Order: sequence, then structure tokens, then C-alpha cells
Amino acid sequence: MQDLDRKAIPKDLAGSYRRNGGFYADALGRPLRSKPLLHRDGAVEALPSPHPASTGRPLPPEGSGVLELVLDAAATMPVAAVDGTPVAVGDGTVHVVLPAGPHAVDVQSGTASSPVVVEIEDGRTATLVWREEADRLTVHFGPKVVDASIPVSRVYLYEWAVVTTVVCGLPLGVVNLFSLDSTASRVVLAVVAVLILALVPLAPWRRRERARLAAIRLEHQGPGMSRPVRHPWDGPDAADRPALVGDRPASLPDHAPGYGALLLRAKAHRHLWRDGDGVVARDAELAGLRAAPPRVRVDGLELPATWGNWWYPVRPGTHTVEFEADGAAERLEFTAAEGAATAVRAEAHLYAHREDDRIVREAARLRLEPEAFRPEWMHDPEKRLAYWN
Repeated sequence: MQDLDRKAIPKDLAGSYRRNGGFYADALGRPLRSKPLLHRDGAVEALPSPHPASTGRPLPPEGSGVLELVLDAAATMPVAAVDGTPVAVGDGTVHVVLPAGPHAVDVQSGTASSPVVVEIEDGRTATLVWREEADRLTVHFGPKVVDASIPVSRVYLYEWAVVTTVVCGLPLGVVNLFSLDSTASRVVLAVVAVLILALVPLAPWRRRERARLAAIRLEHQGPGMSRPVRHPWDGPDAADRPALVGDRPASLPDHAPGYGALLLRAKAHRHLWRDGDGVVARDAELAGLRAAPPRVRVDGLELPATWGNWWYPVRPGTHTVEFEADGAAERLEFTAAEGAATAVRAEAHLYAHREDDRIVREAARLRLEPEAFRPEWMHDPEKRLAYWN
């Protein structure tokens, strides 16, 4: 490429991202215009796999059904997989012929999160819709399209007024305190005081309105949410079995008698970089590099795991959880109580970039740490949205 400053491409992707607080920058700290995963040509492409996939609607053989997978990306090239096998990369609709029975479907874009378990019926078509918002962080994945529009409310005007008063009004008032003998200063102080007195009584209304808006958003998202599923997918729905609870579950599994639970939230961030200024034309090979599923062990016992949110029943007491991803490993001790859930968060950053005609992988970065979780948040729409998002 002409007129491209190669020095702007970070040599150390992990270091650049870590040093600059979640974005890429050059050696002088200036944000780079090149962005990972952004493509001008993101059209869906079926990948060779044991599961026949195509952009057209196929006729399944006896004992099989069809998964219609709708990939609606904002600007990335997501990669979709069924039972851990990549079947498509890109933005569009792909049809996959699968044997009848339950299958785990996951889609990875800038992040890798919870799969969805879908039941394929003989001779029938099941539909899953994966939708990525413009922020490239918020993802909806489930059986139906989700209405992601923000509900209209005057609370946003109120919050704008609060921010304006704090950022502009208070400093202006402080400055005018030093010149009380001036009529103009007294007028300014009076206006600021009136604004504050008018906004403070509305604080309880803001909390109620925020809760109402969160409830509306949850109601809109409900049809597109997947339900918690016990592992194995075709096994008994027993309370002492691990469960994949999904990205924004409406409820959590019940505790088995005499058990507590480990709520493990695992997310992989895929940093896929191609040399160039701005959006790349197309690099399906790079975009198709999936984050391999992590490995999870509790007290040395390996448990079923994927990226996403899992519920592992454990006996009360102190336990050790080990988490491995892409060659990196961390371990953490946690204490479980009967009838209570202990939350642990795992975040992995996986780095790869195109260098000439080859793809170079860098060492992964992994963080495993406990986090606060309260069951009552599940009954508060605003806190529930804030926690799972």
C-alpha cells in the first residue's frame, strides 16, 4: 500500500492494547486509524466442514434438519461454528445441514461469548439470529430478531442537564463566589442554585424511570434469549449437573440440595490485525481464526466449558478453579456456601496479525478474578442488565 506509515502498525499488539487502556496507539500514544476485524467486504462464506453449509436453502436427508443461521454484523466478519467446528465466516445467512438432536452453535466477532444450544428436528428448519450492535461489543444471539432500539424517555434530557450543571454550572458558580459584589456574579450563582434545587428532587424519579426502561429492554430482548441448558445437552435436567446459562439469562438454575455453585463468566477478546490504514478489503482466513474453547478444572476435575456463562454445582467449602486458554493458564481459590453462587470472571485476550503472507500469533493474556454477584440483582431489571452487559 502506498502512503502507509508502517511505523504506525504496532509491533506488539498486546503491549499496545494494554498500555493504552483498551485501544491501539503508536509509540507516541496517538490512536491508530487501523482497526482489527473491520472489513469492507464482509459477505458470508461457507467453510468446508463435516456439516454441509451453503448460502442456499438445502434439502436435508432423512434423519437431518437445517439450521438457518442469520449473521448480522455491524462491521466485522464473524465466524460461526457448530459443535466446535467452523461452518461460515462473514455477514449474511448460511444454512447448515445437521443430524437431528441438540447442537451447540457459537459465533465469534470481536469477542467470544455464550453459545446457543439448538434442537434440530428431522426434516425441519431451526433459525438462530446473531446480531452485533454498532458498538461492536453488544451482541444478541437467540431464536428471534431482537428490538435493540433505545426506549424514548425524558430521563436522558434530565441526565444531560445534571452533567451540564456539574461540568459547567458548578465551576462557573465557584468562580463567581469570589466576586459577590458584582450583580452579574450574584445572578449566575442564583441561576446555578435554582438549577440544582430543581434537579435534586427528580433523582428518585430518575431511578424509577431507569428501572422502567430496563424492564422494557429486557422485554424486547426476551424472545431472542436462549434458555439455560444442562450438560450434556441430551442428558437429564438434574440440578447437580453443570449448565450453560447464556449471555443475559432471565433466571439462574436452582441449587441442588447440599450444593453451592460456581458462576463462571468467560469471555475471549479477539485482536485480529491486518496491516493497513482503516478498513481492510477482505481477509477471511484471518477473520476465521476462532478462539479455541477454554479448559476448566475444579479441584483437578475437568468440567465442560465454552466461552460464555456457566453454572457449576459444587459442595460447600474451599475449592480451586483452573482456567486455560490459548496456552495461558490461571488458577484461583474460591469458597462456596450451600445455596449460594460464587462468581468468577475470566477474560482472555488473543492476538494475531497478518505479516506479509503469513499469520503471526502472539502470546495470549489471561485474567481470572472473583467478582461481586447478588441473586437479588436478577429481580432488578437495571442491575440485571448492568451485570450481564
